[in-house]
Amino acid sequence: MTLRDFLLAWHLATHQNPRLAVSLQQALFKKADLSTYQNDLKQKLTPAVVRILSAARETPYLTFVDAAYPPRLREIPQPPSVLFYQGNLGLINQLTLGVVGSRKATNYSAEALTRLFPQLPPMTIVSGLAAGADSMAHEAALAAGLPTIAVIANGIDQVYPAKNRSLQRQISRVGLVVSEYPPGTAPQRFQFVARNRIIAGLAHGVMVTEAEIKSGSLITANYALQHNREVFALPNRFGDVLGAGTNALIQAGAAIVTGPETLVENLHFYP
Repeated sequence: MTLRDFLLAWHLATHQNPRLAVSLQQALFKKADLSTYQNDLKQKLTPAVVRILSAARETPYLTFVDAAYPPRLREIPQPPSVLFYQGNLGLINQLTLGVVGSRKATNYSAEALTRLFPQLPPMTIVSGLAAGADSMAHEAALAAGLPTIAVIANGIDQVYPAKNRSLQRQISRVGLVVSEYPPGTAPQRFQFVARNRIIAGLAHGVMVTEAEIKSGSLITANYALQHNREVFALPNRFGDVLGAGTNALIQAGAAIVTGPETLVENLHFYP
């Protein structure tokens, strides 16, 4: 079994447990004896896991030890050991802006992104393919001719929400779709929170368009801050529920996006 195959098997047998993933990653970094992990894996390779592993091998995947794995993603506290993907993997190592926001995002987000993206220099837009702001970000990127990456919270062969089937198919053709979850995995609530760290980890900066004060988008922004990424926010009207989160970010020090120059001046590429 190659090291890549071992990482894939461990990833699946431990059900993408981030604590166990980091434990193995640290052992690899220290060049420690892996016999304990190998023995554990033998016990965890149930017939069900073996079936999932067999199917997963048929899907393109990137591992923590591959040269193409972005160094900046390795820096986050719990980097995924494996990323399954469809599309142009080269996009994962380009200047990248994360864009997130509420699933209830209004035309304010759509119009802002539609006006902003055509004025940006070449860069990749990464988001989560959820309803609302995520979908708006992917659609605006495609319309502006900017490449886009979708980090999804389910298997690469699944679509959520169902209405984004055509959009996901388009991104897999001209952009990149990635997931840490093996084929066949249905979306669950905790997986959406977990995938936010990957969006923040791939991005050089994260922009929030609209968000309630208690929003998953703010979780992504907090991940970005923890990863030493730039955080940007669209200003919103006083008293607007969907502006409460973004206005709070601005009050806490996020850069106010007043035009493309805000992003151009503060976004810098590093591997």
